Amino acid sequence: MKRQAPLSNEDQNLLFMPGLFHETMDIIFDSYEYFQLQDKINEGHIPPYLQTIYSHEMSRITMRLTSVMAWLMARKAVLSGQLSDEEASSEYRLDGTDICLQSGGDLQEVLPAYLIELLDKSLKLYERVWRLDAQLYNHKQSH
Repeated sequence: MKRQAPLSNEDQNLLFMPGLFHETMDIIFDSYEYFQLQDKINEGHIPPYLQTIYSHEMSRITMRLTSVMAWLMARKAVLSGQLSDEEASSEYRLDGTDICLQSGGDLQEVLPAYLIELLDKSLKLYERVWRLDAQLYNHKQSH
């Protein structure tokens, strides 16, 4: 069995991940409930072009949350010794940045307020994890 090295400063900073995990789960549950409710409310009541926009933005929320959760699980696996840091840095980096870092700022007038709130919460969460990912891996790659 490979002996685990002491935690680096970067890994020690990631020990607050239970907070990120719970925040991610809260947004996931809120999103799920909202998406279920919206499906029932909007069924046949909104124009097709708005349905397309809603679906697109709901997908963006889902992609952000699943990317963050996958990243958190990979970091947990590294910290518990189940995954090497090299594997995590090459295979389990935060993905979808080209889509997930976009804000839907120009959609404020056409989207429901709570969907905008979920978009904002998921974006802020994703941005924080994106910065952690960059700090952790870009720092290690420069050594």
